[in-house]
Amino acid sequence: MKKEELFKNLDECFSYADKKGLLENIQEYQKEISEEDASRDFAEYIYLNFTTYKADAMAGLLQMMIRDNPQLALLKFPENFLYRLVIIKGSTDLYECFIEEAIEPFLKGKDKDDQLDYYMDLYTTAIQLNDKFFPTYVPCIKGVHFNGAFSTNEENSALSLIETEDFKTMDDVVEKYNTIIGRRDIIADLEKRS
Repeated sequence: MKKEELFKNLDECFSYADKKGLLENIQEYQKEISEEDASRDFAEYIYLNFTTYKADAMAGLLQMMIRDNPQLALLKFPENFLYRLVIIKGSTDLYECFIEEAIEPFLKGKDKDDQLDYYMDLYTTAIQLNDKFFPTYVPCIKGVHFNGAFSTNEENSALSLIETEDFKTMDDVVEKYNTIIGRRDIIADLEKRS
């Protein structure tokens, strides 16, 4: 199975909420390639499909992948694709899943110093990725990227209205904001653990 076919199959399974199909595709894909390549491709799929709205579903997929094959977490490899995905997306849902399903079982039984060292390595990686990606955010300027402020609905003051042409820009702003806040929370948690 090629990567494109995997992505198409996973999309189809999500459309029909087919958990069994998701797991079957995950397992089938791993038969043909190395764990490192599978981990990279699975991380790419989640990266391409992740939005704040789909955070639970993507965390469920990550959980399914790691439970099926814990080696996909690549905890001893220099390139830990799934962990880097978690930091780049800044998703606390993905982070909590990765910690519970991969890191904690991996560190279980190790002495306290080894655990602290491992969390320090994760913390250092998170800081480096945050420093690399944070400057790439482009400012969103009123009058250039969107028309104006939210307007209120006269019939229902709890609703805010957005100009139709501003939807995409505002959605992008919300996703970037959530990523920044999520990374901050992840880094704070890793700092406590290390």
